[in-house]
Amino acid sequence: MKVLIACGGTGGHIFPGISLAQELKTKDAVKDIILVGTNHPLERKIFNLTGLPYAFIPTAKLTVYNPVKYLLFLIRFTAASFKSIWILLRFNPDIVVGFGGYASFPICISAAIFGKRLFIHEQNCLPGLANKILSVFAKGVAISYKQSCGFFKEKVVYIGNPIRRQLLENAKEKAVKSFDLSLEKFTILVMGGSQGSHRINMLMRDLVGLLRDEDRGQIQIIHIAGVRDYTILRDRYRDCRIEAKVFDFVNDIGLAYASADLVISRAGATAIFEIAALGLPSILIPYRYAGGHQYYNAIAIEKEGGAITADESELTPAILKDKIFELKNNRARLNAISECARRFSVPDAAKRLADYILEI
Repeated sequence: MKVLIACGGTGGHIFPGISLAQELKTKDAVKDIILVGTNHPLERKIFNLTGLPYAFIPTAKLTVYNPVKYLLFLIRFTAASFKSIWILLRFNPDIVVGFGGYASFPICISAAIFGKRLFIHEQNCLPGLANKILSVFAKGVAISYKQSCGFFKEKVVYIGNPIRRQLLENAKEKAVKSFDLSLEKFTILVMGGSQGSHRINMLMRDLVGLLRDEDRGQIQIIHIAGVRDYTILRDRYRDCRIEAKVFDFVNDIGLAYASADLVISRAGATAIFEIAALGLPSILIPYRYAGGHQYYNAIAIEKEGGAITADESELTPAILKDKIFELKNNRARLNAISECARRFSVPDAAKRLADYILEI
């Protein structure tokens, strides 16, 4: 059996797709797997690390308010559709699994036209337009949040969001030492998605200037900043005498998670489920745009006690600093959030999804 996994665009789509691929590789019934995404440099880098074959299609993000951009969308979508048909004819998959987003839509709709067994997985609590349309043609719809069920009329199963199994395999002592950090200090992991978050980066840049000397000596930071702000943050932490490791991208995010006592993050569904599976307390700062998906993702876990949500429009460096140190100085609160996060998580979601698409 051959399986094609369409999972390009952002890390939030890519990593669940890779997690499914890892699980499918353990199944005797699956002989070949191919990943399909967009030709973004970071995406190519991530796909290369999997050791799996992959193919790319042109991106075609819908914009209806600008005539020129809409025309460009039509041109690129047509090109993406022809490339999708070529990939389907060449690989001839038995099953196609789409992980949402504009990058997966052309190949999934082409798969439906060709009569392939199509499954879709929705990572977000509030489903995107692409998956709503594709659900009409899909044989099955897997969701990460129980609250998403009402958006799809039928063929829905609650799976959770697949996470990479290696994220659960790191010991804290080894992880901290891999970053040349101290086991005695409170470790804060800051990340803003696969390409970083300028807003979160600037909050941290200004926050460290507010710290007292005694505060600086108690914390250490692992900051995944993206390319744009890497140099600014590296120099800022050094100038403020903060023990910090700054990266534009981390190949093994599992080591960063295992090192952390607290995570400050955007509220992408994949990040939330990874953080939750590891039982990490977190302060989630939802991205306000892109249809408000991250807001609903964050609220869902916050209602279960598994995270703290901070409104970006009201968040200042001083407020964020206070939230961090309130948690740092309250071990009981950290433990309670950690326990609720674990209960929220679905660590075997990749296995559940693999079994679902092979059995239905």
